[in-house]
Amino acid sequence: MKKITILLFIFSFPIWAQNLFSLDFQSDSTGKFPSKWTSKNESDMGKVYVVQNEDANNFLHADSKGLSVTIGYEREWKLSEFPIIKWRWRAVALPKGTNEHKKSGNDDVLGMYVIFGGWPVPKSIKYIWSETLPVGTVLESPFTSKTKMVVIRSGAEKKGEWISEERDVLADYRKLFADIETGPLAKGVAVLTDCDNTKTQATGDYDDITVSAKK
Repeated sequence: MKKITILLFIFSFPIWAQNLFSLDFQSDSTGKFPSKWTSKNESDMGKVYVVQNEDANNFLHADSKGLSVTIGYEREWKLSEFPIIKWRWRAVALPKGTNEHKKSGNDDVLGMYVIFGGWPVPKSIKYIWSETLPVGTVLESPFTSKTKMVVIRSGAEKKGEWISEERDVLADYRKLFADIETGPLAKGVAVLTDCDNTKTQATGDYDDITVSAKK
């Protein structure tokens, strides 16, 4: 029995070790801005993002009324070693009149970024839940060509439901930036729920953001 137990531990360990980090907000205080997250817009970050609890589970709640506040978690890693990002999100209220091709309509209920190096503006991939654009749409941000956006959810059909997502960021990076680099250095992750351009309201939730190796 002891030998079997040791073998089970040995074979299960690589699966456990695949996660580089996971952000689940369980250690954060409800009603507060999450610890270890930062923003360039410190004065407004607590107006949009707070930790909430539901069924004994903490998550990040975002409620934007005419604001655009990006918050990020800084952590460097080699994309070649840990190319997978997973997370859960839930759309609650989608902004109205959006069109991410234009600055005037570039608002999203949910946006998940992976940030890479670069100065003065870093490269980034933004996975979005769009109000109007179809799933699979790929476009550049109207504000900077260094941000590539990928629509992975669209419309209000799944509004109110927690949806799990998974992306191979290294594969996306190579396609979006036409770069066959072995693996760029990622600088962190960020989220953005905004409606500053349409002047409406966007509300959504984020949880269980995990960076890992391939299985």
